[in-house]
Amino acid sequence: MDHVMLRQLDEESLKALLEVAVSDADPDETMPPMPGNPGWTTERREKFLEFFRPMLAGLDGPRATLIYAITVDGVIAGFIRLARTNRDGVAETGIWLGRSWRGKGLATEALKELLTIAAALGFSSIVADTSPENAAALGALRRLGAALRVHAELIIGPAYAPDLDK
Repeated sequence: MDHVMLRQLDEESLKALLEVAVSDADPDETMPPMPGNPGWTTERREKFLEFFRPMLAGLDGPRATLIYAITVDGVIAGFIRLARTNRDGVAETGIWLGRSWRGKGLATEALKELLTIAAALGFSSIVADTSPENAAALGALRRLGAALRVHAELIIGPAYAPDLDK
């Protein structure tokens, strides 16, 4: 395994992260989807920076989030974040790796590093929200001993009319 490290993002490394995202991902993989033309348009590049910039202020900033570049031998491969939740001692995490970095065990190594940081900050547990289809994230979480739970969500639209006779 190459040397994986987390480096807290600053303005300069955020711009470098954007370049990794542009060259190695679709925009919707790295930030919330937005309307408009697909791909890395000038507007999407600006929105990427706008989305992540508040995280540079850390846990006491407006997004209550620390964000780190995941580096492999000094090269940015993606990011991982640590965010406060409304539960005492519980933080939330999310991770993204460029396509060319996936499948190499980097997510597990980055999560290990993040657990050490979270413990030093006084958190007692970390939660992650992912989909059942995200086998890589589930595998990394399992390798680190995560207790996986099912969360169900029913979307109720204006035309919702349940068939209660079933």
